[in-house]
Formats: sequence, structure tokens, C-alpha cells
Amino acid sequence: MAKITGEQWTKLKSLLQLRGFVTEKSADQRGCIYKFGPAGTLLKNNIRRTWWDWVVVKQDWKVFPVEGEILKSDDALRKDFKEECLDHFGDIHKMFNTTLPFSLVHTGECFKQTANKPHHFLFDSREMTNLVSFNFCRSQLSVQKFDQLVTSRLMWWRKFAENPSSFLESESKEEENVINILYEFPWGQDSVEVIRNHGSQFLESSSPAVLELMSSNQNSKNSVENSHSLPSVIECNMFLEGGMLAYLIDAYTEKRTFSLDSDSENKGKIARTVLQLHPAFAPYNVSIAVTEGMNPTLQRVIKQVSKEIHQSNILSLDVSSNSDSLENQFIRNDELGIPFSVVIDEDTIDMASIGVRHRDSTLKEKIHITEIKDFIQRQIQFI
Repeated sequence: MAKITGEQWTKLKSLLQLRGFVTEKSADQRGCIYKFGPAGTLLKNNIRRTWWDWVVVKQDWKVFPVEGEILKSDDALRKDFKEECLDHFGDIHKMFNTTLPFSLVHTGECFKQTANKPHHFLFDSREMTNLVSFNFCRSQLSVQKFDQLVTSRLMWWRKFAENPSSFLESESKEEENVINILYEFPWGQDSVEVIRNHGSQFLESSSPAVLELMSSNQNSKNSVENSHSLPSVIECNMFLEGGMLAYLIDAYTEKRTFSLDSDSENKGKIARTVLQLHPAFAPYNVSIAVTEGMNPTLQRVIKQVSKEIHQSNILSLDVSSNSDSLENQFIRNDELGIPFSVVIDEDTIDMASIGVRHRDSTLKEKIHITEIKDFIQRQIQFI
């Protein structure tokens, strides 16, 4: 869709609170604190998981995940992961005497030193979750590696977007050898990931012990750098909450659907709000929807279907005990971004069939009850 309007931005923020994605908890001159409900927590975890799979699991060079402490040695809250990276670099080199290229990956909370301008929602937060990779390579290959990483990271952002062209790369005007991956937010373009080519200067601030270790191994066959220069370091730093907000805006859609009961001036057309989240990111893959007036037999069927879906590692939302109408259940599922609604009704007992409603098209089809697991699994294959 086109750039989100001010009215749609207001609607989206209300929707995010209503459906348990995110809401502001408190605010002061230092920034805001936000809390994430079930949908928001699942969305964040899904984004983090797909990032991890792309950056760690499927890389064609060695990747070493590490962690650090949230408090630095002077009890100050950390603002980045550089110190942890330098600490771990020497340990990794000593343990594995690894060759280039390789990466250290770190995820966790960082704290802003100054507050952003107001009304930028999650960008106002005092704290942020950073997903960072520090990529070490030979100095003479750093430009080539930098270009490869920029291409790879932009490809990742676009892979899961409803509107891939909304994500773009741009050279930083403030720093050299820096590329920002941008998204068009209601307040303008803002960065969701920064890719920096630090060169060899990054490691020059290493501890003397680390520098001595690298120097002593410069002539080794398995040395990180068989030359007199330090490795270059390329940092890819993703702002998780900012990316989450970008994908929510990207997914926000208002559709017009036909209704015989509508008395609106649009004559038979009513608005339907949908979060068209990629299946890899959707908080739930499927929701169990039921008709009114369930009998005990139908309740047992619902319980068994829910159990089978759950055992197939398909994340499902089962609130079949509520009394909402079927249409209201569909509205809730669309606003949560759930790709499929499994409809269990009397036909499930009489004909052993289950209805499946597709979020984006609202089309419904009938599936035999024994095929529902395989059907959903085929539909949500996303990586």
C-alpha cells in the first residue's frame, strides 16, 4: 500500500493496543517504556528467529554466538556491543585459532543515551533490542564483503515484506563507510539497520593481551590474518523493535468487502482491517474458529484438532470457549495477522470436514479432518 496516512497511523496504534501487540507504559524526559502483550512478544520472537536463521544458521562462513552483561564495568548501562565483541574476539581466536572470514553474533538490550524526538512511538523507547553481527575479514576484501553484507541484509528485509520496495538502502550523510537500511514511517524515513565498515581501527582498541595474541599468530597457518594488518570489521546492527514496527506498518491494510446489511454511503461496502504479516512473522499460524451452540461431541473434536495442530509445532490460537460470533472471530484473527482460520462446525461431525478461511482473500475451502495438519504445514512453509 501507499505511505500510511495520519488517520491510519492513529488506527494502527489503537489496534496494536487492542490486540495485545504493544502499548506505552510510561514516559518522561529520558524516553518511553513500552510493554508487549502476547501478540507483540510472539511477533518479536518470530522476527528474531528468522534473523537468527539467516545470519547464524544459513551462513556459509563460521559464526560464533556470544553474550555479554547488560552492565559495563563502571555500572553504566551499555549503549552498544563493541566492548563485548572485543572481549570475545580474543577468546574465540584462542579457542579455535580460526581463519577469516568469521562472525561474532550478539543480541540483547541496549540503552539510549539521549531521548528521541517525541511521537515516534517505539523509536522513543529508552531501551532497544539490538541484533548485531561483527564480521571479520581480510582488509583487502573488506569492500567486497561490505557490499555482500549490504545486499544480503536488504534482501532479508524485503523477503518478509508485503511491499518489498518500501525498504531501501542509503549512504549515511554523517558517517563514512556506513549504509542505513531505511523504511518510510509516518514521520519520514528512519533507519531499522545500520551496516558499518569499521576497517581495522575497530580492533586497534583491543586489550594488549588480544593484540599480543594476534601478533604472535600472524605467521601461523591458521592465523586470522597472515599479514601485518589487523582484520577489518563490518558491523550489521539491527533495531528489533524498529523493524517490528516497520513490518506492522507494511502489513496494515484496509480492505473493502461486500455486505448485504451495510447501510453505509459506500453502498454495500464495509472496511476490513487486516495485518497481512508474512507467515514467518505472524504471531499465530492458525486460529480455531467455531460456530455458536457447540455440543459435547463438537467440543471433543475441537480439543482433538487443537492437540494435533499443537503437536505438529504449528502455533495456534484456541479461544473456542468464547461466545463471539464467527464473523467477529474472523475480524479478530485478521487484526492479529493470523493467516488461517480453521472452522469447526456440524459438518465436521457429519462429513468429517473442516473449513479453512484464508486471511488475505477471505476465501473458504473444505479439508478432510485427517488432512488439516499437512495442509497448514504446506501453506506456512516460509523459509
